[in-house]
Amino acid sequence: MKHTLIHLNASPYSSLACKEGLDLALVLATFEQPVDLCLSGAALALLTDNQQPTVEQGKNLHKLLAGLEFYDIENVYIEKTNTWIKDNPTWQGAQSLDDTEWQTMFSQYQQVFRF
Repeated sequence: MKHTLIHLNASPYSSLACKEGLDLALVLATFEQPVDLCLSGAALALLTDNQQPTVEQGKNLHKLLAGLEFYDIENVYIEKTNTWIKDNPTWQGAQSLDDTEWQTMFSQYQQVFRF
């Protein structure tokens, strides 16, 4: 069975990329495929608690994070050294990785998708 990593790097509301990555994770997990998530760059905004997207921006994607456990998606990784995380309140389910762990993480998966 292939273990998949979905790397979200796009802003949650500037395009559909972040939503499509989350949708892919949920579909894979629905079919009992092991999947983990990692977030970097603009996608880190997904972790902030007080999101209020406009109608044009679509659904509040932050609310999907609480349901990940029901899909057995237990690993959500972020970079520990990212300064944005230090300055903003974030969802507590993310695991921080140092630079070395972050780099080696990508080689541990059979499939990596980046959105």
